[in-house]
Amino acid sequence: SPIAETFRVIQGAMSEEYVRTTQGVYQFELSGDEGGTWYIDLKTESRSAGFGKPPVTADVVMSMSSTDFVKMFT
Repeated sequence: SPIAETFRVIQGAMSEEYVRTTQGVYQFELSGDEGGTWYIDLKTESRSAGFGKPPVTADVVMSMSSTDFVKMFT
């Protein structure tokens, strides 16, 4: 699926350097296909991304369609 694949790629690209320089947690409230809550954690040592709520409170919450999310990251 496009959303899950996008988060898989993001997860694979995350590094300690990104966490050290970004220090942010992003939550995405997506509507449409594969809608729901997704997140990118560039703040904690786990540096994780995926479906569900982030492990800590998000610094940024964005609401958009799943189609727009895929466009944004491609």
